[in-house]
Amino acid sequence: MRTMFVKPFLRLLRDGRLPALLGVGAELKSFYKLTWLAAAGEAGLFSRLADGPATFDSLAAFFAADGQGREALEAWLQMGVRLRLLRLGPSGYALRGLAQALARPENDPALAMVEEVAGLHHKLLCATLPKLRSGELWSLADQDGELIARSSRVLEAFQAEAIRRTFPAQGALRLLEIGCGSGIYLRYAASRNPSLTALGVELQPAVAEVARTNLRGWGLESRVRIEDGDMRAKAPGELFDVATLYNNIYYFPVEERVALLEHIGSFLRRGGFLLLTTCCQGGSPAAEALNLWGAATRGAGRLPAEDELVSQLRQAGYGRVKRTKLFPGDRFMAFQAFRESGAVSRRVAV
Repeated sequence: MRTMFVKPFLRLLRDGRLPALLGVGAELKSFYKLTWLAAAGEAGLFSRLADGPATFDSLAAFFAADGQGREALEAWLQMGVRLRLLRLGPSGYALRGLAQALARPENDPALAMVEEVAGLHHKLLCATLPKLRSGELWSLADQDGELIARSSRVLEAFQAEAIRRTFPAQGALRLLEIGCGSGIYLRYAASRNPSLTALGVELQPAVAEVARTNLRGWGLESRVRIEDGDMRAKAPGELFDVATLYNNIYYFPVEERVALLEHIGSFLRRGGFLLLTTCCQGGSPAAEALNLWGAATRGAGRLPAEDELVSQLRQAGYGRVKRTKLFPGDRFMAFQAFRESGAVSRRVAV
């Protein structure tokens, strides 16, 4: 058999087209792998194969595939084999490599991040410019709040360390957590200090209900209460020792952040502190996607720069501000800002 591929390659090289083709080809596999993994997780394939191999017929029955649908399913599974995410053996299809790891319950935050990248981040990159040309922005409704709550747990170990380093381990402590997500960090705080009681305020009702369910399961409903609503509309009254803003300052427009931080300060006792964590400008590609989401979403805002956020905290009336890098090689930061005197709330327009 004669080989005829050399001359076309030489022509492509001479025309200057070969580097682009090779460069694209090198990146495609990662795209296909992430997309396939996200789809497998969302469609239930991981749970189907978590305990071991399954035959093609059992998978076809699960996915209700018949006729040409069986061929489509086989082709879809074959893509997983080709990507080395599935193995086909005498007992049927089995997970392998990264797919096998992501199917484990403890790795659900990583799986959720894959689903977020393949879904939300893909949409952001593909559709933001057409939206801008039409005079449109994204909205919170375009985001899957429950998925974001799951994926945000990829930073859980580093966030938990910030709680351990800043929260007193004993003594009565009243906590206000703004944007409580799944409630996992309320659980960490309650574990850190057995005398702690807390109020969590969550903007999205569906996410607030997830937090309530989780807290009941953890036996914390007597110590932690969840409200759904906008913190900016909450009138000052009850005072707290600690307030927290974890990974959500970008849910607020840049021009409203000083007023928001001042409003939060009005809920703090003198000597209390705000613990704020966030990705900052100049971080990883994932942080850049988050920056894009905030900048392109109505009612939200871009990521802050570190010095900018320190300045905003001081404008809002906080005294000492301590900043700590939480994640090596990236700009995931913790800011501990102390309320050293009383403050009057400057309510934020909602």
